[in-house]
Amino acid sequence: MDVQNSKPLVLLGLNKVGCKGIKKQIIRNGNILYADIDAYVDLAGDRKGIHMSRIIESIDEIIEKTDKKVNNCEDFCVEVAKNIAKTQNYAERSEVNLTANFTTQRNKFGKNVEKTYKVIVNGVVTLKENSFEMRKKIGCKTIGLNACPCAQETIKQRTAKKLKNLFGEKQTSRILSLIPLVTHNQRAEITLIVEMPAKEHVELEGLIDICENSFSSEIFEMLKRPDEASVVENAHRKPLFVEDSVREVAENFYKTYGNLSNGIINIKVKSFESIHPHDAFAECKISIEDLRKIFK
Repeated sequence: MDVQNSKPLVLLGLNKVGCKGIKKQIIRNGNILYADIDAYVDLAGDRKGIHMSRIIESIDEIIEKTDKKVNNCEDFCVEVAKNIAKTQNYAERSEVNLTANFTTQRNKFGKNVEKTYKVIVNGVVTLKENSFEMRKKIGCKTIGLNACPCAQETIKQRTAKKLKNLFGEKQTSRILSLIPLVTHNQRAEITLIVEMPAKEHVELEGLIDICENSFSSEIFEMLKRPDEASVVENAHRKPLFVEDSVREVAENFYKTYGNLSNGIINIKVKSFESIHPHDAFAECKISIEDLRKIFK
């Protein structure tokens, strides 16, 4: 007797049933990724359970077929979701989520610098009229530096009062334009996730560039003194609230991928405040269509 195919005591359908935290190794652009995978299907109310071993088998089949090599992680998730949907033939929806840390080279200060990011991807397959509708998500999580514009403006006003007594208004304005004024600064985290039909495509590295350019400054594992000074000076010349960073991500995304025909972006920015015991947070979820109305 196949217990999974029997009727449960309570005839209640479930949205997601599956496996969480599946550990698999895949290779993307020559980089080995140690991925955490979650995979689910829906379950009708008249079935007791799903065949969970088939989920693992479906993932392994796709990995073995490609010899662990994937062109991009989000299309890999869509393929796995399709494979799961075929093996769990009673399911109307399957979903695969994948997260992994990966490293890439960025040219900074005239040299290649290795940086680590988190990739966040998803593939969803829904059965509609005997065919699959496929959607995917691709995103990244990046860490940077944000300087506070509010404290900096207060310091600027205080400093201007003192300087005017010594140099006059014109020279004071000149001095303040040359010197990046002090403010409190802290690490910030940007998460950018793009949802779109399976046929659309955005580059993971492009999303990383968008996020990195939406901080006051990038951060680096190691800095020599001249580079350290540049990072601090650049950050204080571009002070940003978490609200500002969200809006910069949206604008930078539109400049790069505004030609997407159908998509939704979700932007989250969290600032690990240095002078407060709490974090600052801002979020925006918006369609590409609505972005066009703002930035066209």
